[in-house]
Formats: sequence, C-alpha cells, structure tokens
Amino acid sequence: MVYFPKPAFMNASSSKKNTPLERIMQAVNAVEEGEYNPHLLADLIEQKDDIGQLARVIDTMGRGVAFRYKQLRLLRKVIPIGVALSAEKDFNRLLESLVVEAQSVTNADAGTLYLLEDNALRFVILRNASLKIDMGGTSGREIAFNPVPLYNSDGSENRANIASYAALTRQKVTIADAYETSAGFDFSGTKSFDKNTGYRSKSFMTIPLEGKEKEVIGVLQLINAKDPSTGEIVPFGSDDVLEALVLLASAALDGYIREEKLRAEIAKLRIEIDEKRRESQVAEITDTQYFKNLKDRAKDMRSQRKDK
Repeated sequence: MVYFPKPAFMNASSSKKNTPLERIMQAVNAVEEGEYNPHLLADLIEQKDDIGQLARVIDTMGRGVAFRYKQLRLLRKVIPIGVALSAEKDFNRLLESLVVEAQSVTNADAGTLYLLEDNALRFVILRNASLKIDMGGTSGREIAFNPVPLYNSDGSENRANIASYAALTRQKVTIADAYETSAGFDFSGTKSFDKNTGYRSKSFMTIPLEGKEKEVIGVLQLINAKDPSTGEIVPFGSDDVLEALVLLASAALDGYIREEKLRAEIAKLRIEIDEKRRESQVAEITDTQYFKNLKDRAKDMRSQRKDK
C-alpha cells in the first residue's frame, strides 16, 4: 500500500474543514495504520460522483482491515493469556493474573476482583498502581474490607452498590465519573477511600464473571482508565480484547472452582467412608462372643468391688 504523507492539519477534529481529497488521503493512512474509523468518510460515501465511489471503496476496505486487525489483536494478545490462565494451578496466582492482565489491556490504574460466596462478594484481589497497593493473591497481604452483600437485611436486592448490581443483573456497568454520575449508585465507600488516601476514583468498569452454567461466580472492577499518550483519566471504552479475556479468564476460574469443589466432596466422602468402616469394625468386635464375655467379666468385677 502506498503511504500518503499526513499533513499536520489532518486529524479527526478538523476533517470537515479539509477538502474531499485530503480526507480520502487521511482515510487511506488510517487504514494502513489499523485505525480506520467509518466517521472519516461518513458524508463522502453518500456522494454520487467519483469521490463518492472512491470513498465507498476505501470505506469497505477500511472496515475489513479494522475487523482483521481486531482479530489479529485477539490472537496475539488474548489467546496466549487464556492458555496461561487455563494452565495455572496456583489459585492465588490465577486470580492475580486476571486482574493484572485486565489492567494491562485497558490501561487501568486500579483493579479489584470479587468472588461470590454465600450471597456476598468477597474481596480477593485489590491493586492500585498509583498508590502502590497490592493486596490478596500472592502478595500475602490480607484485604480487610467487608464483603459486599447481594441482599439487604430486609431481603431486597442490594442494587445501590455497583459491584452487587453487576452481579444481580449480570450486566457490565461503565461509569465515566463516579463523582458526577446520575446512575444512582452509592459511591460513599469510594469517596471515603479517596478522602483517606488522596486518590481520585473517576472512571469505572464493572463486569460480572459467569461460570459454565451461566451462574455468576464473581465480579471484576477496573478503575481509572488512562490515555496512553497523556496519562489523563478517561472513560472506559468497548474493547473486544477485554471481552475475550474476561470469557477466557472466567472459564479458567470456573474450572478451578469446580475442581476445588470436587476435591472437597471427594475428601468428605472419604471421611464418611472411613467413619462407616470404623463403625462396622467396632460393631464386628462388639458382636463377638469374646467381647460379650469380657463385658460380663468386667460387670462381675465391678459388682464384687461394690460388695466389699
């Protein structure tokens, strides 16, 4: 593909001011870089002249390249991660890897992983790059925060907390700014944390994790997505790589949880079998004539002692 030099004035914000040919050149460069956006040629493709025909060709090409670029990104980034997660035998390392990789994919400053236990979301991983916080997982540092209940004391659903809401509704929740949102969530705990640490929790993405049977097994929460070039906190966007990562990680996590439950059930069964075996062995001994004779002799000896 021939590369057209990109003038400094050619950018998304000024595309409407450029001539049709300049915008065509800009779109070609975007296709080559894997950054094509259909909005670049949105109005040109409606034209009936040669420019419109050329715009439609480039638009079709751009969409195809963008799709293949996403697929390639999935293959290069997510598949190796998924394989690594599936092969991980250390549960704490598995949990930690899920959060670390999700932060890497979204360029998130902080991440929290909850596991669902007894109708409550228990904190298992807590990471914050800016504050240098690393709790749970392989860190050996316990997370002191109380679990987030799915239900209130009156039995109603706890939809005020964003994590419990995601678990109850099985919906991904994205918040651009926790301090300015009108979504109705209770961020008092977040604001208290910010006040105590000097942090500023802004953008949120909260994702329910589902097992093989579509049951919720946990929640992944990412905080403060950063613009890679400026470091500015920005809202989380839709990301196919993250979606694929969540699916693969959920499968690995669900598989590990199921294996642990199976091991626990087998251990419990072995204990029950051992108890039954001991009961049977005791019964076999106590039912023998020899044991009965011993009991009678012991009874006679106790009676003789009382008589004395």
